[in-house]
Amino acid sequence: MAALPTAVIMHIVIELACFDSPAQVAATVKEKFGVQLSRQRIEAYHPERAAGARLGAKWRTLFYDTRARLLAKLDNIPIACRSYRLRVLDSVAGQAEEMGNLQLAMQVLEQAAREMAS
Repeated sequence: MAALPTAVIMHIVIELACFDSPAQVAATVKEKFGVQLSRQRIEAYHPERAAGARLGAKWRTLFYDTRARLLAKLDNIPIACRSYRLRVLDSVAGQAEEMGNLQLAMQVLEQAAREMAS
């Protein structure tokens, strides 16, 4: 197995940290770098998978720093927050009831239940 260039490894680690699947990462690596890698080889760069258990400290740090930045950005997007989504659904359900649209109100209640289950 040939060693990968640093730029390719960095790309793999960053995409995995951003919750891309190994198949998605393999596709972008092939597109951007012209390197074809198996999903299993990609998984070796994911520190939260068994295949990535021996990933070096440099790449682990990059993975967790990238993931933390991504999650921090998500915190600033209201719709990414469950409580915000539930408040909006509550408002929509109330409006649907006021309009007498009980079918819509029931659909919104079902959506809220799915939101709570996830």
